[in-house]
Amino acid sequence: MILPKEFYFVRHGQTDHNISEKADKGDHSEEIPLNETGRLQAQTIEPLIASLQVNAVVSSPMIRVQETKEIITPRLKVPHYEMNALGECTAQVWKEMRGLKMGSPIPEEGDLFLFLERVRKGLNAALSLSETPLIVAHGGIHWATCFLMQIEEHDWSIHNCGVVHFFVKEKGKWGAKRL
Repeated sequence: MILPKEFYFVRHGQTDHNISEKADKGDHSEEIPLNETGRLQAQTIEPLIASLQVNAVVSSPMIRVQETKEIITPRLKVPHYEMNALGECTAQVWKEMRGLKMGSPIPEEGDLFLFLERVRKGLNAALSLSETPLIVAHGGIHWATCFLMQIEEHDWSIHNCGVVHFFVKEKGKWGAKRL
């Protein structure tokens, strides 16, 4: 279960790894910096991020996320937190996770199970910090979030520097909207 509170999510800006053939084979948990396009993507969304009513920024400690966070949040005068639980998954977990669909059962063991459990705990920790946090993390974290919340009518894939508002709808169901 995920704490029923709204939050915003941003995926980090583009890296050279994102646009290379390594993206499907390499270790997504590597430390890879933003490229010039990624920095420009972050600068482009900064005014939108500055307009959000958030009370905290929670991020993965990985360098590409930290660079993105620094570019998009200079006008947010709120506490910043880093959470290892919001770090990216491995390429193998990413491949397995991409096979999950709406209604798929949650795996009961293995690396994918451990990753999903880590994301669940990380989300709950982030949501317990403030009324409306901004989470800056990775594509794998977004996919896992959508799966855990069984988000309908929203693409679980997210572009670099994509911004999403997650919210609770009627009857406790989750919704998501790209901004």
